[in-house]
Amino acid sequence: MKQHSIFVRALSLASIFVLLTAGLAAASITEIDPNDSPDTANPLAPRAVMYGAVDPKYDQDYFALQGLITSWGFIALLDTSDSSPIQVGVLSAYGSDGTTLLQSDEGSWEKGSGIALQKYADGDDMHYLSVAAPLDQTISSYHLRYYQTIVKGQPEVEPNNDPAHGTPSSFTHNGVIDPPGDVDCYDFQGRAGDTILLALKNNGSALDPILKLISPTGGLLKESNWTRVGGNEFLESAPLPEAGVYAYCVSAGAGEGGPTETYQVGLVRNGGLYYPDHSSGVSWLESRPGSDTKVGDILTFKLWVSNDSPLDIPDKIEISADYPAGCLELVSADPPLTEAYTVPGRVSWVGQKTGLIPGEKYAVTVQMRALAPCQDRLRGGFSLPYYFTGWGGSAEFTIYEGHLYLPFVQRVN
Repeated sequence: MKQHSIFVRALSLASIFVLLTAGLAAASITEIDPNDSPDTANPLAPRAVMYGAVDPKYDQDYFALQGLITSWGFIALLDTSDSSPIQVGVLSAYGSDGTTLLQSDEGSWEKGSGIALQKYADGDDMHYLSVAAPLDQTISSYHLRYYQTIVKGQPEVEPNNDPAHGTPSSFTHNGVIDPPGDVDCYDFQGRAGDTILLALKNNGSALDPILKLISPTGGLLKESNWTRVGGNEFLESAPLPEAGVYAYCVSAGAGEGGPTETYQVGLVRNGGLYYPDHSSGVSWLESRPGSDTKVGDILTFKLWVSNDSPLDIPDKIEISADYPAGCLELVSADPPLTEAYTVPGRVSWVGQKTGLIPGEKYAVTVQMRALAPCQDRLRGGFSLPYYFTGWGGSAEFTIYEGHLYLPFVQRVN
């Protein structure tokens, strides 16, 4: 049922977001041997910090990650900076069979190695990370962590050669350094104290990528250029010094660029998904005290979403409302409804509004006639497809027969 799919998808992602942002404090755990194969892999949760060592020589430690839908993925960081002597470990990601290599890295991060924006290739099946030492070396100490994010990327929007014209940042972006010397910038809302993790994945191109973090005043906060041609880059910054519009910019070595020089770049904020500030609501206008009404009355509901950030929110805005068709019937709506997504029990405004500038509120109203006694609610659904997110709200009501307080039927949720 196409008319339901948009909001089911959006609200499902919102539910996952709640799970991923619950318990922001990272747990610290230590590997348990033997874990030298996928069958004996230690479980590893998002944001948890796993401490371990690669010893004796040729040891390999495996860790199991629970997957999600394939529009999601992860960024993993292996920190070997405390090893004595310092070694750059080999970090690898595998599919659910434990043998299909998805990515491998040795030394793309200032403190070790990383896996950049790896899609959950096998959906919600288990995936694996492994840690090994190069050649016949050992690693006396390492710690490993990973973060889940959305890898279904939005395209860059040219011109975005500087932060003043940056593409508003979603979770992940697909970009291309073209022509040679091109710079691509992505703007995001930073809050004072935020921790920021950026990952750049080279899509098999011949780029020597450079990743920079730019302050609201245009100053360079940090730069990552650890790899050479064809490499990935990672940049971690904590905490941001002030609130404002920050940017991360992608460029390449001198003279590099062309239509095939493509990449993905993504942002993780405080270990979770990034959103600019926004809000929404559902209200019953001119309701009686106690949210009571009677059969035959007209109920007017207002649904709204607001951009509370200093950045534009691009793309279409989607609003929908579910109502009990046995209790209410549609009278009118302003603006007119999107017919393709409106069915009995649901009214929808899909794609009628494109973009919200900072401080802008988009509101719709719908009038319903009370048909029969019942106690229920009108449930609003809101979606910002640019951020692959959705959430809900509701307004409760009780309908009585005339002015008599007779028994009513209550929906069981």
